Amino acid sequence: MRFLILTLLVALMGCSNLPPPQRTDANPVVHDGNAEKGIEKAIVVIPGALASVQLFAPVLEWDIPDSTVIAYRFPGVDGLELNHRVDIIDSAALIARHLNALEAEEVYLIGYSTGGPIALETARRLRTENVQIAMISSASDSPAAALASLKGALDVIKAMFRAKRPGLEETWAENYRTLLYGRDHFTKEEQAEQSRRLAAMQRGQLTTPPNKMTMAHTADLMTWYLEDPEDLADVRIGFFHGAEDSVFSNDMTRRYARRLHADGFKSYEGQGHLLFVTEPELFDDVRAFFGLS
Repeated sequence: MRFLILTLLVALMGCSNLPPPQRTDANPVVHDGNAEKGIEKAIVVIPGALASVQLFAPVLEWDIPDSTVIAYRFPGVDGLELNHRVDIIDSAALIARHLNALEAEEVYLIGYSTGGPIALETARRLRTENVQIAMISSASDSPAAALASLKGALDVIKAMFRAKRPGLEETWAENYRTLLYGRDHFTKEEQAEQSRRLAAMQRGQLTTPPNKMTMAHTADLMTWYLEDPEDLADVRIGFFHGAEDSVFSNDMTRRYARRLHADGFKSYEGQGHLLFVTEPELFDDVRAFFGLS
């Protein structure tokens, strides 16, 4: 455990040399071409560490009148170079600047995992009065991310011992199964078979992410803490979380939601961290929470 903590601290120090998103040539914020000043509805999607905005594919297909979909891309993903870091506050400030320039009447933020905290920090910087947030498999503030990293390292070790063949690809496939349905699903025949099938479909795509990318995406979350949650009192917040999430526990996230006085908490029984893979109704539930027809 001491070795894991030391490794984490060293990695955090190394990541601090990367600049924030404001100091890059390519803008991490992109839109669908409809982002014009005075638009009625702005829908913003923010992925998590090592994730593409394509996880929000159903949202990108929503057909909502007088709306635009805006996406925040992480460094090294979706065409961006790995030349900056994800900073929770700086990333949020960048998104908020774009939204405030639009002067949209309504803003809908959807944050997945690390994207959840970015969505919260974005909301508190908006001039728009009508703001709603959907927090999907969301991180809560410190020390949740540090605990998740330590538990995640143990999950990888367990996955290595579960793998029937040697090699990192087999280890990542087994760990992917844990992310899908949690740590206890292996004894449930139907879910275990489903996770085996889904992991098999990912073979060849599950690779070890570069350390530089991992830390650029996650380092700031390790120490981020939500100051003055009362600033979000007028923001409507809903949580969508897997009951068996192995990254950010359901119980810890519920406590976080109560602290934020969230307007809803939907827990998906038997589901893990990758709700966008395992729960086909996820984005329909988000849309219903927003009241978007």
